[in-house]
Amino acid sequence: MSVDRETIDARYAAGNDLRRRGNIAAAESELRAVLQADPSHRDAAYSLAFMLREEGRVEAAATVVANGWQHAAPDAEATLAALGFLLECSAFSTAATLVLEARQRWPEDARLAARAGEILLALGQFDAARTHLDAAIDRDPNQSAAWLRLSYCQRYRDPSDPDIARFESASNDTRLLPITRVCAQFALGKALDETGAAQRAALTFRQANIGARALQPWNERGWNTFVEKRMRENVAAPVAHSKFEPVFVIGLPRTGTTLVSTLLARHDDVRDRGELNWIPSFYTHLADAGRLGDADALSACAALIQAQMRRDDAPARFYVDKNPLNFAYVDFIVALFPRARFIYCRRDARDTALSIWMQHFAHSDLGFAYDLATIARVDADHRRLMERWKNRFADRIIDVDYEALVSDPEFHAARLATFVTGRSSASKAPRRDQIVTTASVWQARQPVYASSIGRWRNYAAYLPELERLFPAETV
Repeated sequence: MSVDRETIDARYAAGNDLRRRGNIAAAESELRAVLQADPSHRDAAYSLAFMLREEGRVEAAATVVANGWQHAAPDAEATLAALGFLLECSAFSTAATLVLEARQRWPEDARLAARAGEILLALGQFDAARTHLDAAIDRDPNQSAAWLRLSYCQRYRDPSDPDIARFESASNDTRLLPITRVCAQFALGKALDETGAAQRAALTFRQANIGARALQPWNERGWNTFVEKRMRENVAAPVAHSKFEPVFVIGLPRTGTTLVSTLLARHDDVRDRGELNWIPSFYTHLADAGRLGDADALSACAALIQAQMRRDDAPARFYVDKNPLNFAYVDFIVALFPRARFIYCRRDARDTALSIWMQHFAHSDLGFAYDLATIARVDADHRRLMERWKNRFADRIIDVDYEALVSDPEFHAARLATFVTGRSSASKAPRRDQIVTTASVWQARQPVYASSIGRWRNYAAYLPELERLFPAETV
């Protein structure tokens, strides 16, 4: 088929102009016409895809990018860009198909191997993920996140597992980048912890956290200012017309938020959207603009967040955001969504602190995780904020203690279902297709176990800060 390049260029320009002016339907029509005439037009594909994603049509956006990749004869760089977009859309199954084809085309590209491992790990395909992560590290040991993800592919039981020696070697290899050595140290600490070598694990995690703090310093002054502002601030009255019913799973990280969202997602009328960043992003945007009291601005934000949570997959009544740090924005969320519900996850403070300290978090908002004293201060601040919210919004918040949850998960699953949906009907078996991208990726697909309760005692002799900094009672 002959391609009239002048006509295509004119329609592409017209589509982008319509998009800028907010005429979404007409812009979509023009850009789809461009792609029909020239399916390899990468710029048109991304322009359309970004527009669709902004509208909450996430699956449609992912389809456009995947189709464009198939037609555009891409190189490895373009493939990595397409995969990045698909992961932002949580289109893991589509991304898996694409990355496996890409691995056939460019088998020596360590970046694609690392991406393949990341995607398959999130899908729960642990053996396949391991194969690609091994390949990534073999080809380029500075694929830093691949070391961590490799350690997430299994639970270590044998102290002679060859992974342990491999992690240790990378941890001590001064030729590797600092971030790579840090990731390898966290991976080594995880393996040592799981094989019962608590003393070596504690020493390894100390080294890992020192390195992580150097690479990602915590802005303590900024945090303190933010918390005091949140303790004084009163966000405007709710957006009265909003009938959307989102569910927010909140608390400190490592308190059972993934388990709670997994249990909720067993219900057909509940969709788990993972850890979203829309709430903190929109709060910061409106606060910086001085518009937290602006009803129109709040309504516009509510509409955008609602579209991004609903998306264009099978509809549901309840949508779950399990970003734990939303504990800082409960009043803002209620202003956006008067029907919002909150599940507050709590856990013994010492177990929580230890579990946080043993994780490497890529996001700067979690930079407090690399020092036990800083974790203690953030823990105290989070309790202050939650006490404030519970005094104001008691009927919207339900507490769930991790210790009770893992001791009787089915009872608490019914309790949470009643709180969210109004009925305690039996839930389905755990979904095998659920996407998990956090450090809980392995645990989320195993039977619920209580062995992590009181785990801090294994480390009390090596981490005296746990007893000194954290209260003895269950949170």
